[in-house]
Amino acid sequence: MDPIRSENMETHSGIGAWLAKKRTPRIALIAGLLPLGLMGLFSAAIVVSIANLKGWREAAVDCLIAFGILLAIVFMVGAEPAQVLVGAASTWIIAVALGGLTGTYASLTLSIQAIIVIAVLGLVIFAWVVPDTVIFWEGFLSDFVEQLAGLGVEVADIGILLSLAPVMSGMMAASAIVSSLLALLLGSWWASSAGGPGFREMFLQLRLGYVIGAVAALSGIASVFGLGSEAGNLLLVLSTGFVFQGFAVMHWQVARRGWPWPFLLLVYVPFVMGSSLAVAALFVLAAVGFVDNWYGLRGTSTEVR
Repeated sequence: MDPIRSENMETHSGIGAWLAKKRTPRIALIAGLLPLGLMGLFSAAIVVSIANLKGWREAAVDCLIAFGILLAIVFMVGAEPAQVLVGAASTWIIAVALGGLTGTYASLTLSIQAIIVIAVLGLVIFAWVVPDTVIFWEGFLSDFVEQLAGLGVEVADIGILLSLAPVMSGMMAASAIVSSLLALLLGSWWASSAGGPGFREMFLQLRLGYVIGAVAALSGIASVFGLGSEAGNLLLVLSTGFVFQGFAVMHWQVARRGWPWPFLLLVYVPFVMGSSLAVAALFVLAAVGFVDNWYGLRGTSTEVR
């Protein structure tokens, strides 16, 4: 680890610095938060922060110890180990990789590009391994409806749910990207406050680049002309990345123009106002990010005052 960064951790306070100094509590948090539904996001964020500040090796050792603790807990309570342990391994491996990349190269862009490429490769492998992905997801969704019925929950229109089968691969990959990137952003923010790379600067400079932009454009064209469901799945995955670039553009505009921060509420409020508004907001942000990728809505420089 960089000696200067180590010295910065000693002189800083906040969550990131506390996590860097307190190894035993942070390992306990990594292991304990992971199985708790949405709290697993914070487990991954802690791993990102440590990989960012102290390097991927120390973060990986923390995860191995946490994995052992989690394994013991699973067997003590008699839970089904496979799902929990596979989820833990995949979550922490991605968090270590993203945090390590961000800390080494001081770039959120590189880390986000990496997770998008991984998701695209996952789509390709899944489509290659599964002969008919639509039939696979129709069976999955039918089983899901049956499980809900067993819990006393009736689905009003099963047909609507089954109509999602052609794009379920993309939806699942996109949801995995969102959870990974939220952990990346949160962990990088914590690390920044403890002497890691500046989070604000990295976020405001986020730009996915022309290669991802070109693939997204081709996927969009293929989807419009109905050239296979895989094009729609690919577009969903790539659009998720551009949503985050759209957020970066909006934050940059507010910072660059010196507007009061409450202006940003206009960006975030739709996500708590209902599903239709949230979907519309996601579409707008993805469009903003895509346009910025080609035409530079932040100008030729992403620096802010």
